[in-house]
Amino acid sequence: MLAGNALRHQMILPEQQRFYDYWRSKCKGGVFPTRHDILPEDIVGQLTMTSLLDIEPGECDQNSDRRFKYRLAGTGFWNLYMDEIQGQYIDELPLGDRCAYWDRVLGQVVDKRRPFAGVTRPGTPQGNHFAQFWIRLPLSDNGTDINVILGYDHLVKLSELPAMQPAKVQKYA
Repeated sequence: MLAGNALRHQMILPEQQRFYDYWRSKCKGGVFPTRHDILPEDIVGQLTMTSLLDIEPGECDQNSDRRFKYRLAGTGFWNLYMDEIQGQYIDELPLGDRCAYWDRVLGQVVDKRRPFAGVTRPGTPQGNHFAQFWIRLPLSDNGTDINVILGYDHLVKLSELPAMQPAKVQKYA
């Protein structure tokens, strides 16, 4: 569940690593944090692209027995959707074929009870020139059952990707 730190080392952006480190700092005694443990004043610089997704029973187009609904979505998501997404389900958003992708990712956070991170194209008409670096982190009201997913996204223009340099690896003699 919370063992190891391999995921952090797979993250490309320092913003993702900081967000992950913050979440890890809220995991006490091997127990997942609650949404009340995540304090906006602690993540001010990342709030515009922070989200909370509720996990609700119900069927969506992806043949799943659950749906993921935005409880909270930062103002930066307007750049992708040109609309308020708070209160909407993932399968209601203009994501095209990305809906199945997000249903899989979010389902894995719940089923495998662990965080996931990656990069994708947003799939929205306004986001076709971005790479979307993301992280999805499990939250639990009772410390065990995942009932909310904390998300952070960082958008990078595709034209800027070649300029990005991977983290330097230090060699020890």
